[in-house]
Amino acid sequence: MCGIAGYLAPIHMNGEAMLHALSHRGMDGQGQFREDHQHGAFFLGHRRLKIIDLSENGQQPMHGAQAVMSYNGEVYNFKELKAEHLKGHQFKSDTDTEVILALYEKLGDDFVHHLNGAFAIAIYDKRQHQVKLFRDRLGIKPLYYHLTDDRLIFASEIKAILAAGVKPELNEEGISDFLVFKYSPGTNTLFKNIVRLAPGHSLTFDFASKRASINEFWRPTSAYGSYSLSFNSGMAELRDLVEDAVKIRLMSDVPVSNFLSGGLDSSIIAYYLTGKQDIKHFCAVKQVEHVKAEGTTPDGYHARKLAKEWGLDFNQIPIRSNSLTPEYLSMVMNHNEDLIADGSLIPSYLITREAAKSATVVLSGMGADEIFLGYGGHLMTLASMSMSRLPGTVERKMNEMMGALQPGLGSFKAYKRYLVKLGRYSAHRYKYFGFNVVGDVDSALSVYRSEHSSLDRMADRYFKSDTDVFESLSHFERENFLQKNLLYMDRMSMANGMEGRVPFLDHRIVEFAQSLPREFKLSNRFTTKHILKEAYRKNLPEHIVGRRKAGFGMPLRVLLSDSSKRKRLLDEDFFGSFSGFDIGNIRMAIDDHSSGRLDNSALIYALISFQSWYKMFIELDKEASVNLAV
Repeated sequence: MCGIAGYLAPIHMNGEAMLHALSHRGMDGQGQFREDHQHGAFFLGHRRLKIIDLSENGQQPMHGAQAVMSYNGEVYNFKELKAEHLKGHQFKSDTDTEVILALYEKLGDDFVHHLNGAFAIAIYDKRQHQVKLFRDRLGIKPLYYHLTDDRLIFASEIKAILAAGVKPELNEEGISDFLVFKYSPGTNTLFKNIVRLAPGHSLTFDFASKRASINEFWRPTSAYGSYSLSFNSGMAELRDLVEDAVKIRLMSDVPVSNFLSGGLDSSIIAYYLTGKQDIKHFCAVKQVEHVKAEGTTPDGYHARKLAKEWGLDFNQIPIRSNSLTPEYLSMVMNHNEDLIADGSLIPSYLITREAAKSATVVLSGMGADEIFLGYGGHLMTLASMSMSRLPGTVERKMNEMMGALQPGLGSFKAYKRYLVKLGRYSAHRYKYFGFNVVGDVDSALSVYRSEHSSLDRMADRYFKSDTDVFESLSHFERENFLQKNLLYMDRMSMANGMEGRVPFLDHRIVEFAQSLPREFKLSNRFTTKHILKEAYRKNLPEHIVGRRKAGFGMPLRVLLSDSSKRKRLLDEDFFGSFSGFDIGNIRMAIDDHSSGRLDNSALIYALISFQSWYKMFIELDKEASVNLAV
């Protein structure tokens, strides 16, 4: 894992400042390449975090016969590619970087189809006078760019693009989307004219014409076709794929660790790590009173129990009330300029900070819920489809009863949160969308008045009447919710100089999951991740396979019901003076949450996050501009 940055512009920009902004992504070295070209000034820079071949031979940018390359990520099959395609080639290092560059010089853009890994690659092709950017199939590694009529600026993080001199301006059209998604969906960000390169896409920028072309090189259609074998055959195939995905992600010349939540996905990874005494396992543990108050299940208990049964080196990191403070919030916002409002950021920062004391690589079970249908929204979708077969009067009555529940009061709060959503959204045109985004959509839409809300457009883009609902949902989550999760994992791990690896997002597993019928993943008896659970039922204890899912993150529902803590974090005057925000509806959303009528913790946290982000990146820049003018 590293950081890359570059530009082609009429004159040289501040490349040193760009690399300095990425210094946390690579503390083991820095390299740069500059060229004054007849069509402009070109710069390519790199910050290195040493993972493979710790010698100086792995320094980047790396030069080939006809190209120069800077790269962030890991390609796990590079030794196989070297043996198959590059026999006779003289290598100067044992890095995957040199193999990728040689493969590009031999195969051209088709090289990317051979890579199994996570990557953001920038290549300057001296023959074609072009710069080419490639982002991995699932978007595990980040890559941003700013494109105008005469320049391209790109980097692993937005702050490096800002350091090049791009003015940070608010993308006002994205505010409403952010409040609904708790993240900027698609390729846009909250910075005007700074966008993400989409997963599975490449961008080619021609020096002479100053024109950019974007190409999709992969989409998650199944390489297996429509799966026609038995459930048992599917289980066997899945086990082979997962075992190999974990095995190849242990490739490292530095220590490797694992995030062990005590849930199914991380426990499967831990199963393949048993007996490896050099690997430490880390778990973020909430306070018992917070777990009880939110009605969730305790990760710490299950993770500790499993670690004891298997003899794992187990380390727990407490998540307390004082973990949610303005100071911690400001710190994670500084690393999270592509804004995410997710209660997992601070725990992710704390757990990677601890893990980084003994390892540089960490494995995560992230991604399994999206590809094997493991979320509550998936259950609500199936339940709504089942209820739609009931007589209309019966369905309406059930929805009314569920919608009237108060999820913040009494017992069974976790179940009530699902039932309330199911009741409130079953009659909506965009109900499947509403089931599968975090928080209450109507509340999120009420707090900001905008002509640019793209809720209907986003829902219509994914959930088409002539497409299978779960097929649509799978596409929707890969492009949105999964991107949010991958982004915060990248930011918080890199803030502590760690590389995160996600075995379940090996593209072979994603393609396999795509080929499975829905009932293999979400059974008709409402069992989530059905084939994954059954494939490992004999290897995992029942307290892991049979436990209820618990979300990872801060106990926001409890903490944001505390008025004194909320007032420390949320500046109502800020929103009262910000054009577009409805302070009356913001206060109503807070009251609904405090009273237990609705769970608006995600929305309140989104407002807190936006306020902190705006003051850090937009308002401070405005103040600096005023001071310079004076």
